[in-house]
Amino acid sequence: MMIERNEFRIKFGKMKDALALWNEILTEFKNAPDKLHVRVLTDLTGPAYTLVLEIEIRDFIHLGFKNYQWMTKTKVGELYQKFVPLCESSVRTLYKVESEI
Repeated sequence: MMIERNEFRIKFGKMKDALALWNEILTEFKNAPDKLHVRVLTDLTGPAYTLVLEIEIRDFIHLGFKNYQWMTKTKVGELYQKFVPLCESSVRTLYKVESEI
């Protein structure tokens, strides 16, 4: 299993708007046949106005499928374009899960 971690630095005062957009985006995937397992996190400490999106992915094949799902949903693309101006920067990292309890 892998975790795709997307860490976004949100512009000052725009976290509420950014969260609302991500909730709308994730609602688009609620009834998808191959449901995504996603966590949205916000900072409690550390750099302020940080929004993290963590997505569980089985393997590299499913990473491609997940990307296909995101690209083919028109409304998701429109919502993401509204999110981009709220974001100062981002980092995307893939992790391999080695063990779990």
